[in-house]
Amino acid sequence: MSVVGSKRRIAVVALVLAAFAAGYGLRGADVSGPEAGPQDAQNATQSHEGHGVDVSVTEEGEVVWTCSMHPQIQLPEPGKCPICFMDLIPLERSGDGDRASLREIALSPEARKLAGITVDEARRMDVAVQTRMVGKVEYDETRVGNITAWTGGRIDRMYVDYTGSVVKKGQPMVSIYSPELLTAQAELIQAIKAVRELQGSSLDLVKESAARTEKAAREKLRLLGLTRAQIDRVAQRGEARDHITLYAPQGGVVIGKDVNEGQYVKTGASIYSIADLSQVWVVLEAYETDLPWVDIGRMVEFQTKAYPGKVFRGEVVYIDPLVNEKTRTVRVRLSVPNPDGSLKPGMLVHATQKKPGTDKGGAKAPLVIPASAPLITGKRAVVYVADPAREGVFEGREVVLGPRAGEYYIVKSGLKAGEQVVTKGNFKIDSAVQIIARPSMMNPENPATAAGEVPPLFASKLLLLDKTFTDLKQAVASKDLSQTHLAFGRFNKELRLIDGSDLEGDAARIWREYSMRLGNDAILGAEAATEERLVHIFAEMQGHYAAVRAAFGVGSAEQDLTAPQAFRTGLGEAYAHYDALAQALAEDDTDSAKAAAARLAEALTKLDAATLSGPSHAAWTQALATMTGGLDTIRDAQGLVDIRAGFEPVSAGLTQAVQKLGVAADGPVYEMFCPMAFDYEGATWLQRNETVRNPYFGTAMLRCGEVTRQLAR
Repeated sequence: MSVVGSKRRIAVVALVLAAFAAGYGLRGADVSGPEAGPQDAQNATQSHEGHGVDVSVTEEGEVVWTCSMHPQIQLPEPGKCPICFMDLIPLERSGDGDRASLREIALSPEARKLAGITVDEARRMDVAVQTRMVGKVEYDETRVGNITAWTGGRIDRMYVDYTGSVVKKGQPMVSIYSPELLTAQAELIQAIKAVRELQGSSLDLVKESAARTEKAAREKLRLLGLTRAQIDRVAQRGEARDHITLYAPQGGVVIGKDVNEGQYVKTGASIYSIADLSQVWVVLEAYETDLPWVDIGRMVEFQTKAYPGKVFRGEVVYIDPLVNEKTRTVRVRLSVPNPDGSLKPGMLVHATQKKPGTDKGGAKAPLVIPASAPLITGKRAVVYVADPAREGVFEGREVVLGPRAGEYYIVKSGLKAGEQVVTKGNFKIDSAVQIIARPSMMNPENPATAAGEVPPLFASKLLLLDKTFTDLKQAVASKDLSQTHLAFGRFNKELRLIDGSDLEGDAARIWREYSMRLGNDAILGAEAATEERLVHIFAEMQGHYAAVRAAFGVGSAEQDLTAPQAFRTGLGEAYAHYDALAQALAEDDTDSAKAAAARLAEALTKLDAATLSGPSHAAWTQALATMTGGLDTIRDAQGLVDIRAGFEPVSAGLTQAVQKLGVAADGPVYEMFCPMAFDYEGATWLQRNETVRNPYFGTAMLRCGEVTRQLAR
């Protein structure tokens, strides 16, 4: 191996290729167990030496000795691994140098060649997916009708005496002898006769009673299975019949014949089953990995061996909520028109659902990467991205994947179009990253050290994020999925508003790593379909957030959070007038400044301090006194100099109130600082954004100042 530079080159024999060939797997399985003997260890060592890959990590620092199979073993002197007894290999614990990420690694040209590394571009691309499924034709259960005995009796005649017969709606099906039916007809005949005989009677009550009796007799016959026309014929004929004929309730094919002629049946017994085959179901088995591409309402094409080359189409009307644990498939039901009866229940079919893309590679097309690029562990995945500015440098990224689309995965988060991802050799890179004790797919956890001192603005934004995380924790505890999804979304939004570009060294690397993890946690949490999945994601998220708190020393918020919402809303209205005052001073507008100060004073008098108690009341009293003194100065001011003198205590008091009591403002609130104000004593003020508009110097030095912290989001 060549040596590049006196301090930028060491050779670390990773021995990764053979480790995977021997069943290393995703977690680096032992070559020889803890009880392996010296000969086994020697054989394992020789095996790895024969197939080792020199990753040639171009870093610098102190040398430690580690095991290629158990990189958690790091000793100050050479020897054997206490787990597998393999010889330890030298590892130079790298200095940070110019590393931008905790997961970054640099490989020499020789190492890249030995590892066979290839890269491909993450691109927005139209992905057309074909989902293949198998299944069979079944009856449409909504189109299956039954003919049952509405009254007990004897089957005297069956007009359709075998299954498979095609019948039409209203066709006679069976004749039943029924003594109960005979009695019911006689009752109707007697009731009609009584009504006729009472037509000339003056007793209305008796006539009404006879009419009700006739109506009840007709209803009884209807419940025994007679049609309205049959009942009318009984009434006209005036003679009871001891047989009833049952008719087909719908057209179709007889698929069930449950009795024979001469057989006695009880009320409710099934006689025939008729299926309307003009519309059938096709029940398909879809693998759970294909479910993201199967939607209710989508059209699916299928074929059957009975009609080679003929393509049928059906609409997805139902997706089973349960997965078959043996086959790992889900039943998908299609509703299929079958006007000519070509499809027979029981036929096997082969279906293909085509999901065409809707955009030809434009901005709306999904971002995709080759399926070989991600190293997947459950719901999470790691990809290695080549640094375009530094040859041989690769950064590990945890990404959130969508469904697989053929030879590609859709990427929901973690990559940008145009970035080069490793598609071959990524396992070897991941193993090399693990060996040098950095976060990897196989060992994602790497406890973060203290980030050191960070900019005040960044620290203030983390403090606000802590409040958002507290709200998220309460939402998860409520077990309300819809509210929790929204809380995850709010956390992700607040997280992305924190700009870590001013961080340096360890602080920058730690924030890059854990903001990536927390962002992915938030995306997964917002999509969690079950409470169990939600709790699991939040448990991981709590670990990631605890690492951030520990690294950056995030403390508890100073805000007491005891001011009621109505008070915070009123303080927000006062802040709006304050903002107008600051803007007027930045524009050197005396009249507008005095008018805004008057409106601010009036808004402060409307705030009800009686709603506050304890420390909150004391904090407000102090802040109000400071602001009132400044507003008195502004009211009596003769010019801009005096107004600006009063503006400084107004700003100090309002800052204290916003910080401790909170404010319902329309947008974020930033604290700004001008070091040159009041003969270099310096002064602060509040703004809605980070663009400096200095109210102490106005147009003379409008951009003089800096953002010190964020007080409200």
